[in-house]
Amino acid sequence: MEKLFVRDASFYEKLLAIAVPVALQNLITVGVSMLDTLMLGSLGEVQLSASSLANQWFFMLTVINFGLAGGANVLVAQYWGKGEPEQIKKVLSITYKVSIVISLLFAAGALMAPEAIMAIFTPDAEVIAAGCRYLRVIGWVYPLYALGNNTIMILRAVGTVRISLVVYSVSFVVNVFFNWVFIFGNLGAPRMEIQGAALATAIARVVEFIIVCFFLFRLEDKIRFKMGDFWVRSGAMFQSFVSAATPIIFNDLIWALGNSMITVIMGRMGKEFVAANSINSVVMQFATVAVMGLSSAAAAIIGNTVGAGEYDRARARANTLIYIGALVGAAGGVLIFFVRPFIIGFYNISEVTRGYAMSFMAISSVLVFFQAQSGISMMGTLRGGGDGKFVMVADVIFMWVLCIPLGYMAGLKFGLAAPLVYMIIKCDEILKSALGFWRVRSGKWVKDMTV
Repeated sequence: MEKLFVRDASFYEKLLAIAVPVALQNLITVGVSMLDTLMLGSLGEVQLSASSLANQWFFMLTVINFGLAGGANVLVAQYWGKGEPEQIKKVLSITYKVSIVISLLFAAGALMAPEAIMAIFTPDAEVIAAGCRYLRVIGWVYPLYALGNNTIMILRAVGTVRISLVVYSVSFVVNVFFNWVFIFGNLGAPRMEIQGAALATAIARVVEFIIVCFFLFRLEDKIRFKMGDFWVRSGAMFQSFVSAATPIIFNDLIWALGNSMITVIMGRMGKEFVAANSINSVVMQFATVAVMGLSSAAAAIIGNTVGAGEYDRARARANTLIYIGALVGAAGGVLIFFVRPFIIGFYNISEVTRGYAMSFMAISSVLVFFQAQSGISMMGTLRGGGDGKFVMVADVIFMWVLCIPLGYMAGLKFGLAAPLVYMIIKCDEILKSALGFWRVRSGKWVKDMTV
């Protein structure tokens, strides 16, 4: 067992200290998504599909944001390993400025061109109309989400993770309560249905932003970022930021565009496919909360270790993370397979959608094993170790050269069965898992991005 799992108590302590709060935060976030789909699903497939497709625009922003924060985290984790918090302030300043510009562009699209956005994903006029109502309500809070979420993600790189649990716990309560109020028209409020779901989410985003700002400026005691630090200029740091962040941002942007293309394929296969995938996606997210936590912990710990110059120790820890990922992935697969009928029973959906959802979840119960491996290796170890370019190339090739063309042909040209199309669209996880395993084991991914 020594070859599989390192004997390093501090490693496991740090891993749990970051992974558990992040996993719980993601569990809460998925809980909100699940309740959203349950509440909207009770109103029918049109509103469920519309909210799912409308959120593809927000998903694009989320993924770009994730890439931006991921690039920043490579520098933050390594600077924290070196004991240089003043450099971290410069990274935060750059991240916030870029984040504001990007999120404002997405907000403008949601508020001024929702019809064009929805038409990308579906030709169904009823679904487009419902999705537009959703986007016009939610779009204005995108910048608040971007700033708050970037802060939470960057703080993980210095081991500050409990604030995310507080933020998303409060957000969960706020979101669910106002969903109940505005979707169904309770407590004297108007019955707003899909617009009510958007309004509830917008209120929750405002609450999240307020809590994050209070913590950052009043309670945070590691980086000690102040408003004045936002205006700090550093040409040299910007160059380092671009070098570390560009591959990750480009990677996540291309991946997000690819995922949106896959959604376009699904949208043109009918609202039953979209609704079933929406249900499956929530269950998949629920089963992979531990993977998300471990990926975040891996990126922080590996980054800190590389920053401290302990390269051999970083490689040993990375090898252990591979086997931990295998165990977590197997557990997630078992969970998805056995909760399928229980989850689907809550939805007011047609038999066709029900059959699709059962099949999609059966396939996901196998794929989650490989997703756990690729997530922890690629998004955690390799990015934390400074090997973002390798991850970018792998993602682009597998999604754009393999999954999208094959999915398009299978679904829209040959009209193959929905479960088979879904499996083809998701086959990249298996290939990325194998490639990530090989790359980590090679040990050639360690790169200090701060020198």
